[in-house]
Amino acid sequence: MLVLMLIKLLFLFRNGSCLIGEGLQRVFVPGDVVIAGLFPIHNQVIENNTVKPTTWMCDLSSLDMQVLLYSQAMIYTIEQINNSSLLPEVKIGYEIYDTCSSVSTALRVSLNLLEGDSPDMKCLFSNDLNNTVKAVIGDRSSEVSVAVARLLALPLMTQISYASTSELLSSRSKFPSFFRTVPSDEHQTDAIAQLVQKLNFVPVGIIGSEDEYGKYGAESLTDYFKKYKICVEFKVILPADFSQNNSTFTELEDALAKTRAEAIVLFTKETNAKIILKKAIKAGLNRTWIASDAWSTSKDILELENLSKCGRIFGITCKRNEVPGFMEYMDQFINQRNMSASFFHNLLSKNPFCSTGPQDQNCSSFASNPVNQAGGQNCINKKCLMDFIKEDESYEPYSVYMAVNVIAQGLKSLLQKYNGTHFPAWMLTESIKHASYYMDNIANMTLNEKGEVNIGYDILEWKTETPKNFTTIGMYGQSNISVNVVPENNSVTRFNCSKSCEPGYELYTLNPDEPCCKGCKHCEPNFFSDDGISCQPCQDSQNNSQCMTDFLQWTDGFSITLAVFSTIGLIVTLIVTVLFVMYSHTPIVRAAGGSLCFPALFSVLACFISPFFFLGEPTDVNCRAGLPIFSLSFTICASCILANLLQISVGFSFKLKLGVWLKRVNQPVVVVMACVSVQVVMCAFWLVLWPPSRTGKNNEGRVILGCNEGSSELFVATQAYIALLCIMCFFFAYKGRKLPDLYKNARFITISMLIYLVVWILFIPIYIQEHGKHERAIEASAILVSGYGILGCHFAPKCYILLWKKEMNDENAIAEYIRNHYEKKGIRIMS
Repeated sequence: MLVLMLIKLLFLFRNGSCLIGEGLQRVFVPGDVVIAGLFPIHNQVIENNTVKPTTWMCDLSSLDMQVLLYSQAMIYTIEQINNSSLLPEVKIGYEIYDTCSSVSTALRVSLNLLEGDSPDMKCLFSNDLNNTVKAVIGDRSSEVSVAVARLLALPLMTQISYASTSELLSSRSKFPSFFRTVPSDEHQTDAIAQLVQKLNFVPVGIIGSEDEYGKYGAESLTDYFKKYKICVEFKVILPADFSQNNSTFTELEDALAKTRAEAIVLFTKETNAKIILKKAIKAGLNRTWIASDAWSTSKDILELENLSKCGRIFGITCKRNEVPGFMEYMDQFINQRNMSASFFHNLLSKNPFCSTGPQDQNCSSFASNPVNQAGGQNCINKKCLMDFIKEDESYEPYSVYMAVNVIAQGLKSLLQKYNGTHFPAWMLTESIKHASYYMDNIANMTLNEKGEVNIGYDILEWKTETPKNFTTIGMYGQSNISVNVVPENNSVTRFNCSKSCEPGYELYTLNPDEPCCKGCKHCEPNFFSDDGISCQPCQDSQNNSQCMTDFLQWTDGFSITLAVFSTIGLIVTLIVTVLFVMYSHTPIVRAAGGSLCFPALFSVLACFISPFFFLGEPTDVNCRAGLPIFSLSFTICASCILANLLQISVGFSFKLKLGVWLKRVNQPVVVVMACVSVQVVMCAFWLVLWPPSRTGKNNEGRVILGCNEGSSELFVATQAYIALLCIMCFFFAYKGRKLPDLYKNARFITISMLIYLVVWILFIPIYIQEHGKHERAIEASAILVSGYGILGCHFAPKCYILLWKKEMNDENAIAEYIRNHYEKKGIRIMS
């Protein structure tokens, strides 16, 4: 309220009268609830105005026909809602002002609109102004919208802009009642940066303006260009309004004269962009120009003479949708002259349609100069007007259409809870925040937490040769861009600056004073480059041809030795398996575990196969096969031996309590399955979640290809579990060393388990210290020794008896040995 009173004193200071509304241009239709509209029907105010400060006159020669069409879209949408069942007992009125693209004019309008919510301000307003305004649509430019939003935030009056995209307006703390039916510049600048990257423009320049739209847009562009590693050669921020006579324009002229930029982004309003492109045409500056949404569909600029001389032009614009029924409405509106109050009505009332002469004129300049001279009076070419309306490429009419619908549906939601239309404006703002919106059969819209709607963007290319038009070449949505244009594949710009290099080379700055102009240089030793942009250390390579790699070759002496021992182990294991099958019914095979011998032999066979996965060039497949196969196979072997030892312990146990407990667990198949299942679960987690994979390690200028464990924790866990099983086998074997064992099973098992434990204890420090190509060979060696330990200590003695000590492979010999064993201890054995 203090701010409002200060504004009041400011305008009363000169003569104490209420002249705030003097000179404002508006159209008005009453209603139960009135929606105000702010449209820059004219582009500027009269310069050097010497009239009293409470008046503000538009420059009538700066009429913007497109904005005139936008204001008519607002009136059309309101009439459609009034004729529908959306608000059956409420009529919506409108009060539309021409802001002349002026912040001062817009603020004067806003003060008028606050009359209904601020009784202390009534002196500032004319008596005929309506006091039922509950929401405002507009303005077009971000600069004007920011100023208006600060004022309307005081009573929390709803403001919905149809074109203001500045990121500043996204702040809910500063602008709590501001909404918009267009996405913010955060999305637009990302789209522009991706377009530049997609089309391979190197480097780029940025031209912005000192207003909320151009300044924040240029800053956001700079951030996104950094994100996508696009070099910005220059960034110029010019005044909000400038001309060729402005002294600050010299900075831009210098930048344009010496720029090497292939693409220049103009993030400023239409009038500024027009001046810059005129200058570019005059200077013969042929570049690629990228238009922000403020001028990307400007027919006024498209019709500039010799525009094709300044190069290609791409534009970013919000996705355009047709306002349902609007074209038919405008056709009827113009032909029947059955017009309600509107700026369009005022224009056609003062300027009738031309009857002769200009009717055949070229319509190319209609957008900037719609009024002609014919027969001594001003007139408008009807054909040009109809063509202009039908060919309009802008998104704003649909954006205005959405804004009116948001207010209407928010009003409907409010009136379901509140009786009558005499409510404070802030209640409508709260209703809009929480309402859901359905526009028509095509568009379903939601406002995000910042009060915005992200409908995406169309990517346009300007056709500057006759016939001139805008062609949609792509789109931006969900933070990704797609374009149907072949990118610039050339690797060198017209200034001999490299964009990318051949593999093995990288970009570098040729001259510190021109950081965006790059050359190519060869990567240093032990570095590689696949993209031709930057070199990477070879240890990050997966065997790149530019890096010197090394690994344990099959022809290496160590590999040959390991392969020979693995092959011998495979052959011997197969021979043992054949012998055990042939003598499977004999006592010695049953004493070794019986049927458990065969899974044990199968696991030993797998142990001798696994070293082959450690030889030759590592791949992801053999990295993931080697250690898990050994872990599972040795677990099976140790589990079978443990089950066999349990059988022996139960058979010779004379302690009743211990015997009962052992008999409960003396189920060999169950013991093996239980022990193996734990290892299977750990290996499954290991291979699925963090599997071993091929890697490269830098070692004295070479990349040593090898395997990492994936998850060191799971690798250690699998080996620790095997060690636990071996320790349990060792415990039972050691405890059973005094049992009557003719074949010395316990003694040999104790030795084999000790061999495994000692080998892997010694393996750890050797493995940690070895970082060369023999690192994997050490793993294979440990596996081989473990396999030979089982084969030599557990199975070889049995084979010796089967072949050369057959008299021991007899049940009577075993019974006699047991009898003698216990008789020596004074224990009599019953027959």
